[in-house]
Amino acid sequence: MDHATLLSLSDSFPWPPKKKDLERLYLDEKLSAAKIAKVYGLKYKNPKVAESTVLYQLKRNGIKRRDPAEHIRKVTEELVDEWVRGYQTGESLKEIAGEEYSATTIMVHLRKRGFKRRDKVEAQIRAVTKYEKRPFRGDSVEEAYLMGLRYGDLDAVRHGRAIRVRVSTTHPAMANLFESIFSPYGHVLRYPRTAPFTGYEWTLEVDLDRSFEFLLEKPSMQDLDSLTPSEILSFLAGIFDAEGTIYLHRKGFGAGFESSIANGDSHLINLISKWLGALGFHPSVESAAQDPFRLGYLSEGMILRVSLFRKSEVCNFLGIISLRHKEKISKRDFVLRSACVEETRIGTTVIHDWEILTLGIRNERNMFVEKAKLAMQAELPERRK
Repeated sequence: MDHATLLSLSDSFPWPPKKKDLERLYLDEKLSAAKIAKVYGLKYKNPKVAESTVLYQLKRNGIKRRDPAEHIRKVTEELVDEWVRGYQTGESLKEIAGEEYSATTIMVHLRKRGFKRRDKVEAQIRAVTKYEKRPFRGDSVEEAYLMGLRYGDLDAVRHGRAIRVRVSTTHPAMANLFESIFSPYGHVLRYPRTAPFTGYEWTLEVDLDRSFEFLLEKPSMQDLDSLTPSEILSFLAGIFDAEGTIYLHRKGFGAGFESSIANGDSHLINLISKWLGALGFHPSVESAAQDPFRLGYLSEGMILRVSLFRKSEVCNFLGIISLRHKEKISKRDFVLRSACVEETRIGTTVIHDWEILTLGIRNERNMFVEKAKLAMQAELPERRK
């Protein structure tokens, strides 16, 4: 059944599926789970999710899977050609087989074409090198920005011959920032996972060239203290994108904006305070106990915060660092536009507009978390097999 025919059937089969429709499509028409997903118009970023959703519905309705031996008799030379191309580009037997065939069937036909099974070492090398990894082409200022992010949200480990960098977040702006920074250097993966406070979040990861080894270890205070002025500003932008906050607090009959950077490393916070002082600011450093169950298990610790309170200093600081995080850019621009012009009083109108801005950011975040939840639920049938 061709693609056009499958699409023409989509109006006749509303979701969720009825047992009689599934029996017709799967048992009578002999359609695969992937083709049935197309009939129902299921669309996911990963086609395997749609396929797994159909297989779950088959199982739920008591429809037994077809005899896998049927597929062996239906293997065509054109299909084997596709398997050969996939194997040559580094796909595993399991990836090639999908839901329709077994890895053994794939290997039988590949051997007929003269292919030998890859050993584990070769398979691991191919997995690491499946996607092209391009070397870091930034300068020391860009490196300083990435080190600022590394001190905040990024995690980096050695993975075979690559440097694997990942971030877990509930903020679409951070996910987009991660992709914009690293997609020029490697293939960025995005997948959902559970999270202690929000229930769900997204993890993004990328395997990078060895030129990114500078991300494996957080730089020492001595290394950071030797940064040039332009590198310091870039580092501050990076850590502010990861750990910085702009917020509004009430002051008598009015209100005022504050900016702060939080981190559990007291040496880092003290160094940032020192930098800000050298730039002419008057930072305040405070500490507080963290929620011992913030990670989903008992883990006590302290959080430190370096803050600027004076209106002129908040405005000047936000004006000199080059932020890339969309949420924080929108807050920064609001402050510069609404509070940093001469003799501007932060009254009810500014407060109201700020609340609308922050509510919109919260709603985007909640939608992002909900998408992670739905993606996880769609994957459950596959994981239960």
